[in-house]
Amino acid sequence: MDNQSITQDYSFLEKVNMENNDLIECLLIKQGMIKDISWKDPNYINKILELDYIESFTLNSDTFLDTLAKKLDVDKFKVSNMSAKTEIVGEEPYYVYELTYIDLDNNKEYHTDNNINDLANLIGINGDKIYSNAILFRNHIPSLTNSMNICNVTKEDLKRLLYKRAYNTVVIGDSFENKLMEDSVIGDLEIYAKKYFEGEQYKKVEQSFLMHNINIWYTIGFEESKLCGNIINDKYVDKCIWFTMKSETYRCNLSLDEVKKIINLSLKLKNYETPSEFLEEKNDNLGRKIIYNKYKVLDQLYHDNN
Repeated sequence: MDNQSITQDYSFLEKVNMENNDLIECLLIKQGMIKDISWKDPNYINKILELDYIESFTLNSDTFLDTLAKKLDVDKFKVSNMSAKTEIVGEEPYYVYELTYIDLDNNKEYHTDNNINDLANLIGINGDKIYSNAILFRNHIPSLTNSMNICNVTKEDLKRLLYKRAYNTVVIGDSFENKLMEDSVIGDLEIYAKKYFEGEQYKKVEQSFLMHNINIWYTIGFEESKLCGNIINDKYVDKCIWFTMKSETYRCNLSLDEVKKIINLSLKLKNYETPSEFLEEKNDNLGRKIIYNKYKVLDQLYHDNN
């Protein structure tokens, strides 16, 4: 970094303290427009990934900040007190995806078509408009341990991230078959529900469970079932749809494994609030803030109660 320096907002990457100094593969998301590709095209994601806007590169703890500044092309922007912003853009069991970019929100002179980063804006979920290069990181946060590592991220990971953004995983249950299973839903869930429930009236329940936001839509039957554990008061559930929301408009993915653990714990826990020990700020032996996300907390409580 010859001229410009860069600071970073809080994220899992807050401190460049890694458990090892191995080279890590990251993805550079370059500036550019993708508006010529129709989102209605069934090959939309594949066509995006074929563009020259994505570049793989490596870094380690020694080269982290210098490489970050170089790849974000910080010298291009004449901004005092420049900072990089990082947002969580996706979660999977044991993995968290983050997108880092230059915070140009108050620098309107750079809000131009030449600087726009349509692909980064597609990946991002917090509503920011991104006018610089961006970097996609993947963080490994296993359960039942305080280990945290930035790990390799590839185009296949990005493809899965974008696919699961459009085709959300929900869990459906049917008392007749007495089983739960995963399904993929695109678009309006009400349309899916009307078809799945075959036109029957259905109830809706939203419940916080540890760090999960749980939504269950269900119909009433004539026999007791355990499709929803103690999450809802109705015992005569005929069919149900489980899903989770990150915000009022952003639906996330919910796996069958998560639902089974939630049902199991709903029969054992006295309340579903996140224990205070997971809300307290703690540091690991490298001085990094220990991250407790919804997967980690669910797995820990399941482990402690089974």
